[in-house]
Amino acid sequence: MFRFLSRIVLAGALSTTVFSALAEEQAKQALQQRLNQMQQYRADFNQQVTDAQGEVIHQASGQLVMVRPDKLRWQTQAPDDTLLIADGQSVWNVDTFVEQVTIVKQNQAIQNNPIILLTSTDEAKWQQFRISQPAEDTFMVTPQTSDSQIQQLELRFDEQSLTGLSMKDAQEQTSKLSFTDIETQFTPQLSDFEVTIDDTYTIDDQR
Repeated sequence: MFRFLSRIVLAGALSTTVFSALAEEQAKQALQQRLNQMQQYRADFNQQVTDAQGEVIHQASGQLVMVRPDKLRWQTQAPDDTLLIADGQSVWNVDTFVEQVTIVKQNQAIQNNPIILLTSTDEAKWQQFRISQPAEDTFMVTPQTSDSQIQQLELRFDEQSLTGLSMKDAQEQTSKLSFTDIETQFTPQLSDFEVTIDDTYTIDDQR
């Protein structure tokens, strides 16, 4: 009798595991299909960051440009003018207030960060994350390992493109972004992912 019950429990556990893996694969394919429809993406954003108690600790607005694969431009106009560019090899963080540029290898900067899936077509990187689809227009992405700074990423879509995202980090701070004036049909400019640095700037090259 005990052996019979054990087999039933084992069979149930295996069935649940198989179902979970199938659901994750279906969610992954659905997300990839959505992102494949936006090989380039440009939008204005509003960002709000809250702490673990839900208190607003930061707000910003600016413009985001993404081009697949692996290129991103993030520029804030308020409250401060800052620029972050990922050109496929390096990430350039330009702080105009202190006139400093920090440069790091892109693979280092985004390691285990689920946000990379927005621009990555590398299957090995996709395998680093678990993906679920709690609703038709919503995807949840979590790292396979616990050492990621970003613990959870939520992506929200309409029928055409990405309309918002939410990131929860290891300190339980949540950053929510909403996108407006969205464009997915335009010719990307290489200059969007190039950095011109004035002689007065301090360069911290960590590559």
